[in-house]
Amino acid sequence: MTTVPSSNHLQPEADFLELRYRPDVQYLVARWHRPVSGAELRQGYFAILRLAREVNCTCWKIDLRSRNAPDEADRRWVAADFLARAAQRLDGPVCLGYLLTPSLLAQLGPPTPGPNRVAFFSEEGPLTDWLMQCQSSQPGRVAA
Repeated sequence: MTTVPSSNHLQPEADFLELRYRPDVQYLVARWHRPVSGAELRQGYFAILRLAREVNCTCWKIDLRSRNAPDEADRRWVAADFLARAAQRLDGPVCLGYLLTPSLLAQLGPPTPGPNRVAFFSEEGPLTDWLMQCQSSQPGRVAA
């Protein structure tokens, strides 16, 4: 289902996730469109990683405002398994900014510490600013 993206190319992942690489700002955007099961959550994150590898991108904006909160097992999988795998496959830490509803932001609490940079936001502007800071702090990378 994934193709090599062109400029600003959209990639649907089934009916629950839209993926876009933004070459102008050098980050991925993943927008979840509905609540998902644990299997769909994993399918979606692996699709994000495939696109990230294709375009060599370690900065991701993930919009969860239309999705359900992950259960504890899914949160552990993302934090402990998936993000470690992503960092290995991308040869460096991932900067992962989540866009959440205020209620989901309160429900999730702070992100789990680890080798990747993860932050939660309720507004898109501060999230975008944070991703730009992440890019400028990565060795060998220049923010657009």
